[in-house]
Amino acid sequence: MKQTEKEDHTVIMSDEYLSESGVQGGKAIAEHISIGSFILGMPFLILGIIALAAIALHSGFQYNAAILIGSVLLMVIGLLLTIGGYMIYRNKQTNQ
Repeated sequence: MKQTEKEDHTVIMSDEYLSESGVQGGKAIAEHISIGSFILGMPFLILGIIALAAIALHSGFQYNAAILIGSVLLMVIGLLLTIGGYMIYRNKQTNQ
């Protein structure tokens, strides 16, 4: 009987391959984050603008400090999410 040797199935990865894998993973995550920022940012921005416009035009929207601060926060959060999503998308497109 002939005895066969077992094949060595160990994987040797260099740092170069690991860093490239990390870069590719980061690009995929950045794409999802930019899309998510647009999807979440636009409604926040629109709701904040509508609430501030309703307060400014006195169209029956109740006016107090909490609602004013809340509508400004909605608008600012929406604006920041939208700008952040755009910046991620723009940087991803220029780096390809």
